[in-house]
Amino acid sequence: MAFSNPSLSLLSSSCSVCNRLNPLLFSTQRRRRISLSRSHFRSRCFTTVAGMQSSDVFTSPEVAKSFDFTAEERIYKWWESQGYFKPSFERGSEPFVVSMPPPNVTGSLHMGHAMFVTLEDIMVRYHRMKGRPTLWLPGTDHAGIATQLVVERMLAAEGTKRVDLGREEFTKRVWAWKEKYGGTITNQIKRLGASCDWTKERFTLDAQLSRAVVEAFVRLHEKGLIYQGSYVVNWSPNLQTAVSDLEVEYSEEPGTLYHIKYRVAGGSRSDYLTIATTRPETLFGDTAVAVNPEDERYSKYVGKQAIVPMTYGRHVPIISDKYVDKDFGTGVLKISPGHDHNDYLLARKLGLPILNVMNKDGTLNEVAGLYCGLDRFEARKKLWSELEETGLAVKKEPHTLRVPRSQRGGEIIEPLVSKQWFVTMEPLAEKALQAVEKGELTIMPERFEKIYNHWLSNIKDWCISRQLWWGHRIPVWYIVGKDCEEEYIVARSTEEALAKAREKYGRNVEIYQDPDVLDTWFSRIRHAFVRNGIADATGGVRSRMVRAGCGVHCGLSALLVGQMCQQRTLRNSIPLQFLRPDNRAAAAPYEQARHIVLLGGKNGDDGDRIHWDSSIFKCLSSWTYPRFSNPCCANKLIASIICKSCWVLFNICSMGRKMSKTLGNVIDPLDTIKEYGTDALRFTLSLGTPGQDLNLSLERLNSNKGFTNKLWNAGKFVLHNLPPQSDLSAWKAIQGFKPIICSVFSQFDMDDSLYKLPLPECWVVSKLHILIDAVTTSYDKYFFGDVAREIYDFFWGDFADWYIEASKARLYHSGGDSVASVAQAVLLYVFGNILKLLHPFMPFVTEELWQSLPYREEALIVSAWPLTSLPTQAESVKKFENLQSLTRAIRNARAEYSVEPARRISASIVANSEVIHYISKEREVLALLSRLDLQNISFTETPPGDANQSVHLVASEGLEAYLPLADMVDISAEVQRLSKRLAKMQNEYDGLMARLSSPSFVEKAPKDVVRGVQEKAAEAEEKLILTRNRLAFLQSTVLVSN
Repeated sequence: MAFSNPSLSLLSSSCSVCNRLNPLLFSTQRRRRISLSRSHFRSRCFTTVAGMQSSDVFTSPEVAKSFDFTAEERIYKWWESQGYFKPSFERGSEPFVVSMPPPNVTGSLHMGHAMFVTLEDIMVRYHRMKGRPTLWLPGTDHAGIATQLVVERMLAAEGTKRVDLGREEFTKRVWAWKEKYGGTITNQIKRLGASCDWTKERFTLDAQLSRAVVEAFVRLHEKGLIYQGSYVVNWSPNLQTAVSDLEVEYSEEPGTLYHIKYRVAGGSRSDYLTIATTRPETLFGDTAVAVNPEDERYSKYVGKQAIVPMTYGRHVPIISDKYVDKDFGTGVLKISPGHDHNDYLLARKLGLPILNVMNKDGTLNEVAGLYCGLDRFEARKKLWSELEETGLAVKKEPHTLRVPRSQRGGEIIEPLVSKQWFVTMEPLAEKALQAVEKGELTIMPERFEKIYNHWLSNIKDWCISRQLWWGHRIPVWYIVGKDCEEEYIVARSTEEALAKAREKYGRNVEIYQDPDVLDTWFSRIRHAFVRNGIADATGGVRSRMVRAGCGVHCGLSALLVGQMCQQRTLRNSIPLQFLRPDNRAAAAPYEQARHIVLLGGKNGDDGDRIHWDSSIFKCLSSWTYPRFSNPCCANKLIASIICKSCWVLFNICSMGRKMSKTLGNVIDPLDTIKEYGTDALRFTLSLGTPGQDLNLSLERLNSNKGFTNKLWNAGKFVLHNLPPQSDLSAWKAIQGFKPIICSVFSQFDMDDSLYKLPLPECWVVSKLHILIDAVTTSYDKYFFGDVAREIYDFFWGDFADWYIEASKARLYHSGGDSVASVAQAVLLYVFGNILKLLHPFMPFVTEELWQSLPYREEALIVSAWPLTSLPTQAESVKKFENLQSLTRAIRNARAEYSVEPARRISASIVANSEVIHYISKEREVLALLSRLDLQNISFTETPPGDANQSVHLVASEGLEAYLPLADMVDISAEVQRLSKRLAKMQNEYDGLMARLSSPSFVEKAPKDVVRGVQEKAAEAEEKLILTRNRLAFLQSTVLVSN
């Protein structure tokens, strides 16, 4: 049936329709009013669209067999065109702001993106429906290494290099690439349903964010937290830059362990130490040979000198240190401080010199003598060959190596001493440790607290400089002709740097800027704070959303936020509601610790506090920026961070293992969307439990695709069973239940009205109200997996399987329109609220269904969240559960006796008078659900006279049923069938027992085979007993009847 087009006079003048229909769907408490036109109602698509016709966007379940995934993009564009992603202040609630972790501009959508987009969009949509002005700020990261690498490869295909172009021209080429290809990841994120305000999308190299990054560096340097020095870093020879630990991936690869003689100076030919190394080319950088002080094999050599091979007699001391593992290799360690992180730390501790034997491109330098200019791997081969010729090569053997490779370029990373810029981490980490120790920060699950403490107790200073041309240039200028490590100027601009230089060195001074750029992680944190209105040094940035709650993404560099924010114009408090980390799930606990939440601060009048978090942690925090009462306070940093709890998120796995291209188990989210739909993917990803892996299997996706179809079919059922809109009398009958269903919107007491509902309706409404409370609580706690499971169980287990089936007794059977109106009103009410609860998880199918419902005046995305603390009727819930138990018992008996589905059987229900009273009132529901003969159901307090010829069922305490056996089966035929079946089962059982009684089988067969036969025999015995008992019962029934 189709809804007719109502007259405007009816819509405008008749509160008896719009206002008297189900107010939970047609509430006057709406955020947004949409005007109605004569073409408003069309094919049950009840919405008015500005700029887009609803008939071009939405399809009713009445005309579509299933939800069409291709409609998702149309629905998304419609939301965006209506401005639903923008915050609305009409309700005056506290704002909720989330800043998206900016994905790399070079990125392509993967399941990590899909997970964080899903989780953030769930909370954004939830708070939007709660009436809070909600803003999700999108943006993209310039991704220094990745983007430069892409453009350099493009240039290589053209036969040129970046050095040929020069820095300025190369940067122009990168910007051109970004403008052409940079929107790919943004469009893919939109495909996931991200309800961001795209009008506020930013790029981390935008001018405003760039100024904030410079200000951060300047402020941190002024506080002594940034310094320049030469230390061992992870060096990428191909990219010609330092990279962070996060950008180094380790893989186990076959390699070689080389054993080399180091002769002892002044000793005989038999006096030598044998070292085992996987990188013999680094021996030119050796500054000592170390042994364990408890290793008696080498104690006589400690204090003497060793001769480094192939160095024309260069001597190094032989020392002892407990760091050396005497059981590994030969127990002798060559110390090359310039090319090994551990050797570097040991050399610093012992005061050893540091030699660098390698150039930035991976070739050996002049320290290597005759090997100067050779590539490191070529030098290795040549060196070993000459060691063999000189008799200094002992042996080489296969050895599995843990090889560090560049995440971006793939080449082997070289530990290398290089002059870089660093952030001092130890004082910051100390505050973070104290936060957990004092209970200010709670790690959930608790087992991750040890990882947190371990890593922060062993933290290293953070290298923030990169030798790239694409990124935020380090705001440091050097004086021409001066030592750049000693004479430099930190400034916010070239003009400021020149002014400072002239003041110190005179008018004729010349300066040049540091060619390096900042680590992307250092700069991307500013995306969150500048976007949310935190001021910079140039006069401040202020956003309307800054007035209250905000949620922020922070990467590694977020640890600096308390140090880098300067307040000048921010005058209101900002309680941070949610802090979302960047999504890089770590594979091992140690790696997870490397991306932990750091929370700390610095005591003092300025109240400096710092915060950073990781890819695997979610922080629920409360940040407060106190109001300024004194103008002089405006120049002080006053960020105060109180982080209450941190969640360890889940890793996404496939086939039980971490997703990896190498393993071949990567699932592409865009391919998944095409086959299963965005809603099914989002729902599956949301089911993860913090701290545990989520196995993203195709079976789960297929199951949740089925959930989407089930939801669609339920909508089809509800719509097909509503009266035509032109049938005003029918709608007035539905309206008559307004006090029962929706007096909460009118602040009436609903208890009395709820009592008047029939049992199934009272049960399902009560269960819905319980669900709303539970789901809302879980939403507020960010327990999204619990929310998804609770809604799923209610919809499928209670609404679809039970109430929809029970409602058919009202809709299709006797009782008149008044009986049907009860079911119609409740179906509409419950289904509409299910769509609301489920919308944050499955936005597309729920919006499509919502648009098909009558008399709704707005999009589901901006509809009001269901109210909580609605009344429930516990007694009715218990009563209907008894009815369910009775139905299940009858269904099980029918299945056990193989009763044909279409066959109606008789039943005698035995219970006390109270139970009989409410069960008998729902005899039509019982008959429909249990397939009973409605005319042959009796209700009595005593067993029937033919009880000995009936199947006796105990549904629950005080509720029983007797089903006449003759109604269910042909007893004589069933006796014959069971007798034949019993004989066959006995033969199978005897065969199994014969095998088990054979000593040769039990002793010689594999244990798992014997165990399998034993299990089969036990199962066969159990079936034999059940069949014998059933056959005996049937035979006794035949005798009684005769």
